[in-house]
Amino acid sequence: MTTNVGIADWAGAFGDATVAAAMLDRLLHRAAVAGIDGPSYRLRGHQNQAEAIRAGVNARVS
Repeated sequence: MTTNVGIADWAGAFGDATVAAAMLDRLLHRAAVAGIDGPSYRLRGHQNQAEAIRAGVNARVS
């Protein structure tokens, strides 16, 4: 399972700290948590397109 919401923020994401704690208890019982920092692999195409649009807009403004 992957998520971009940190474990500490699950209570806010689900709106109930008790529900979030119960879910995490069951998910993490025999799990290994690997935190990955850095740019998103899934969003790289969108980010490249956004950068190209920004470059084009900034070129016209200059």
